[in-house]
Amino acid sequence: MDNDGEKRLFGRYEKRLCLLLLLSAVPNAFSGLQFLVTHYTPPFHCATTTSTNISREGLLQRNVSIPSNKSLATCWIHNNVTATKDKNETSSKQPCTSFDFEENVETAATQFEMVCDKAWWKPTITSMYMIGKVVGCFVAGFIADRFGRRIGFLLFFVGQFVFSIVISLTSNFYLYGICVGISGLFSLPNYEIATIIGMETVSIEKRGLVYFFAALGFGLGYVLFALCSFLFTSWRWFLVFGGLMGIPYIPYFWLIDETPTWLMAKGRTEKAKQILRKIAKYNGFEEINLSLVKPIDSQTSHASYLTTCKQLVQEKRLLGRLVMVALSWFIASMTYYVTALNNNSLSGNRHLNIFYGSIAEILSSLVYYFGNSYFGRRKSFMSCMFMTSISLCAAPFLAKWNGTASMVANLFAKFTVGVAFNILYPYNGELFPTTIRSSVLGLCNASARMGSIIAPFVVYVGESGNTLAPSIGMAVVLFVSALSYLLIPETKNTRLPQTVKEAKNLNCQAPI
Repeated sequence: MDNDGEKRLFGRYEKRLCLLLLLSAVPNAFSGLQFLVTHYTPPFHCATTTSTNISREGLLQRNVSIPSNKSLATCWIHNNVTATKDKNETSSKQPCTSFDFEENVETAATQFEMVCDKAWWKPTITSMYMIGKVVGCFVAGFIADRFGRRIGFLLFFVGQFVFSIVISLTSNFYLYGICVGISGLFSLPNYEIATIIGMETVSIEKRGLVYFFAALGFGLGYVLFALCSFLFTSWRWFLVFGGLMGIPYIPYFWLIDETPTWLMAKGRTEKAKQILRKIAKYNGFEEINLSLVKPIDSQTSHASYLTTCKQLVQEKRLLGRLVMVALSWFIASMTYYVTALNNNSLSGNRHLNIFYGSIAEILSSLVYYFGNSYFGRRKSFMSCMFMTSISLCAAPFLAKWNGTASMVANLFAKFTVGVAFNILYPYNGELFPTTIRSSVLGLCNASARMGSIIAPFVVYVGESGNTLAPSIGMAVVLFVSALSYLLIPETKNTRLPQTVKEAKNLNCQAPI
């Protein structure tokens, strides 16, 4: 659409598309943050056990009791053993076999008792979900580039709602873990493809605005998530609600069109003209500018997916660029999920903390848009990563002084890395050619999910009390990642590259 560099009207069709993308991002908050509800573990202690008499060679009597110090009774139970023959007393402790939870909530963590020696199940299942996201990003990128943006978007959008219902019906821990892992396949790709649909449909100067609406939709979904986390005390009903949210989206099957940019890159000029005529008619125009659908040349307009991939690998500049941006996705995603999933460990009311996190998400989308528009992609990304690094480094030291100050530092880090993450979606999509744009974004998202896989274990280490080492370590890698973007070209107000050659020549003064 913007391939010839011409500015076009931001009409009714484009405004409607922005609204559709905003609404489509709302459910992504439920799938991406579900573990704040399903894996929430309230304070607990060993279930009270009545005294029993057990004979051992007719001599021993065992009295099982809970000590008054509750901290000693969370995972272990003390046994006072009295030997009646020689009157000697010994004491030992055993792991608890059942638990009492102090809050009237039902979560997967409480139902399957993912505590004490089973506490590692929580980060493991969360990581299985993230692994599913990795696979989903690869598959979605290929489907969107090979079969079309619209098909990829709708397929993974529907799957997201279906598996929310499926997980709510699981009856045992193993089935729960398997279904959560599979659900990861469908939890993100629709958001990823939606951003590409927007970027490829509107004019150059409006690309940042389109992604802003998608990011804002996620933030509004986060607010709704915070409300539902308070209203639903059962994790199953919470997931059922997340699945039923798909019903209002049924009209999307008729409202979402294929992008003319993708159709032109595939040589389907007549279909591209048909979509453009529809857009023109919706915007109140009688005819379209046919130069918008003129192929670049006879060779590059029909370049295959595999051919473009081979060209990308052969170009050292683009390959280096791909490695650089994939690493930045890995680091930003790991940081984002560490700050988000650590919510339940912060001081204060957990529902209010989730709400504060949602406000930070909305603010990050607003700051992204204005920073991206006025300062450009690269400067905005680097600045946000630097600020996130400083906040994470300060958080464990502030915790020793004041718990609230540490919480503020954590929320600020979540806010700034959220801005950086928002910048990555449109920015990296502008660095690569159309025929593999979705696949590259899928690869970057897969790299991000690798960071997400590690994040639950970083949170798990933090819950054990060792917050200093992971915080400083993450701060260092964030700082280095920000510096690496000095090698990446700025793409503000540049048209989307259709070919490998155009992508290679973006801001030729940039090293990569």
